[in-house]
Amino acid sequence: METRFGVVGTAYWAEAVHAPGLQRTPGARLAGIWGRDPARTLALAQARGVPAFGSFDEMLDAVDAVSFAVPPPVQETLAARAIAAGRHVLLEKPVASTARAADALAAGVARAGVAGIVFFARRFVPEIAAFLAQHAGETWRSATAEVRAAPFAPGSPYRNSVWRRAPGAGIWDIGPHALSMLVPMLGPVRDARRLPDEDLFDRFETTHAGGGRAEVRITLHAAPQDGCNRYRFAGPAGEVSAPEPELDRVANFARAAGALVALIHDRAATHPCDIRFGAETVRMLERVLPWPDGA
Repeated sequence: METRFGVVGTAYWAEAVHAPGLQRTPGARLAGIWGRDPARTLALAQARGVPAFGSFDEMLDAVDAVSFAVPPPVQETLAARAIAAGRHVLLEKPVASTARAADALAAGVARAGVAGIVFFARRFVPEIAAFLAQHAGETWRSATAEVRAAPFAPGSPYRNSVWRRAPGAGIWDIGPHALSMLVPMLGPVRDARRLPDEDLFDRFETTHAGGGRAEVRITLHAAPQDGCNRYRFAGPAGEVSAPEPELDRVANFARAAGALVALIHDRAATHPCDIRFGAETVRMLERVLPWPDGA
């Protein structure tokens, strides 16, 4: 039986990734779109050949699972309603803007008996998954992560993103991706603290349960040609660097949706990018920096 998905959101990420990704996911069916702008909702729904829902509640009545492509403060509120209604959820990172809200989502998923997956995009890249499978069981004492992103460059679909322009927003935008790479290699985060900014970089440090440490450097103000996602790990056996493949975002999202479908059909199964891990990353980010004012 197909899992009926509704997409919440009508901006670029919903249009270019969520909707086409779901239509490429075996076992899933895009059942419709809902957004706060009726005109944009109708346009996206017509482009995808699916219904445009008139309200969020109307969508909940027609779907089994909800895929969210909206800012974190909006996502945390609507996802809580979807979970309470017994709907499975496919969430973007960060799952919420506060640890309290993130933990409430995780508790709600457990209470409702539904499934929840968080789209930590790099974790669904085959080359990166293979790298982690090969090296995650080894001993790593330190790591560095450097991410240079260009969301505000001319022509970027994120150029008008309000929450990403707040001071420190890079920590909340890219920080979850960094943690999703560090934790499999170094173990759960025991503590996290902000480091002084350096030029246009936000910086923080994590200490892990196994004793390893990592330094993360993030900027949202890179030139497009300077973009990178560099992860290096050092341990007794030497050093390794994670691959930096070209990302097929639609295919990656389809893999995340497929992971949710698998959890729905096998409730005894688990996934490393589930809602509990999503909430854990928010707890760590909040230690580094509370959700930026104005975001």
